[in-house]
Amino acid sequence: MKITRKTAIGVTLIVLLGVSSWGLAGALEEQKKIDLGKDEYNKGNYDAALYLFNKAIALNPDNEYLYNDRGLCYVVLGDIDNAISDFSKAIELDTDFEEAYYNRGLAYFGGGKWKRALDNEEGNKAIADFTKVIELDPEYVEAYNNRGLVYSEYIHYYYKPFDSEIIDKYNNALADFDKVLELDPTYALAHAGKGNLYYRYGDFDNGTAEFNKALESEEQIIQEVSLKGLAAVYYSRGRNYAGGHHMVYEDLRGTLDYEKAIELDPTLMTALGHVTGSYQHLGEWNKLIENCDYMLDLKKDDPAWLTQSHGGYTKYEAKGLAYYNLGQYDEAISNYNRVIELKPTVGAYRGLGIVYSEIGASENATDAFDKALEMDTSIIEEGTYRSMYSIYYSRGLTYYAMEEYDKAISDFDKAIELKSDYAEAYRDLGKAYLGIGDKAKANEAFETAIRLFEEQGNSYVAEQVKELLGLMSAESIPKHIMACSIAPDDVCSEYQCL
Repeated sequence: MKITRKTAIGVTLIVLLGVSSWGLAGALEEQKKIDLGKDEYNKGNYDAALYLFNKAIALNPDNEYLYNDRGLCYVVLGDIDNAISDFSKAIELDTDFEEAYYNRGLAYFGGGKWKRALDNEEGNKAIADFTKVIELDPEYVEAYNNRGLVYSEYIHYYYKPFDSEIIDKYNNALADFDKVLELDPTYALAHAGKGNLYYRYGDFDNGTAEFNKALESEEQIIQEVSLKGLAAVYYSRGRNYAGGHHMVYEDLRGTLDYEKAIELDPTLMTALGHVTGSYQHLGEWNKLIENCDYMLDLKKDDPAWLTQSHGGYTKYEAKGLAYYNLGQYDEAISNYNRVIELKPTVGAYRGLGIVYSEIGASENATDAFDKALEMDTSIIEEGTYRSMYSIYYSRGLTYYAMEEYDKAISDFDKAIELKSDYAEAYRDLGKAYLGIGDKAKANEAFETAIRLFEEQGNSYVAEQVKELLGLMSAESIPKHIMACSIAPDDVCSEYQCL
């Protein structure tokens, strides 16, 4: 097998770029600029390297290697458009320049333009570039691996049932990862890629098996992509352990993997976000607060992050929930108000309503609940949201918190009509029936919820619902068991990963 220098490798849209081959010829002055540029690049002085490569290109504008190398500088500086332009210029000068195709494919793949859409121009271009590399070098392991990763990004179990085009992409990705392992059986990252593919396809058991195989070779992963790459594999396995249902298993495997990922890479925001969700489901409120405060401190120099999608405002919302559950109502109110100040959410208004109800501030509670209802109702009336079932469920939770159980039942029923395996909606439908005293219908809803949670591999929550069933004959059910969720379990949040 031909051994090639790896300029980059992906695990889950991670791009770690190195320096390309430097066998450059030319005038002495040009070579001096090249050597100095290489030295600055390796030191991490990318602006200085860029300056030197500009000088070298001015001396010899027909040297394809220089454009490739300057393109790598642009990538690490975050200027993907100029990077792609330089890789394209290198290819224009040498139509068989496989490394430029490879680097351009990586730039298309991981340059921040990927939208995870079913039809994505950048994804198609990345596939075309990796395919060209493979045509030029049929044993280029990294090209197969990265093409498999791009194919995988078109797939997500949210979009089931899959059409034939997506099935083809799944099969193409699987074939690419298998080809990598045929060429190099020790290439652990191909197992991580297959694990990610199985996760996205909804085959969580096979996903776990592949991640386990990858993590048998931790040292090899570190050599390939550093500790950050290893952290990404642990994070990905933790996400897969959740089985696509964004819950915590009773053996805490997912939480432990998220924590391991954070230990390896304390800046891995996806793992930090997901472990926050795990702490929420486990009721580890002090850990949740500590984790959110850490994330807010980590991004303190990025004020724009506070209002970005799934940004800092969601950390304040999570903290509001935690403080509410700890009985620290003033802190809860403060954090929910911070969310509303930054980016108003239904969860923040509903949370405020619940806290105000708890402390007897009924007028404030009504005002907050009304705003939560208004937000969800406007989305329902618009009718264009992708997961409309989650909006009906969310509005149902607000009605439940307001003790308007008939309206809650209507919304939970609508959510179930739109998503027949919606275990959370069945669970809360049962609670709403208990609210109106209909134990027979509550029992039926709870039984269905338990079956669905167990089918989905979510025995942790199934046991919670069984606790409700066990208390059906009691004169009263403990308040904490009947409490409304402030934030729906599967409305799009920081703790989910498409």
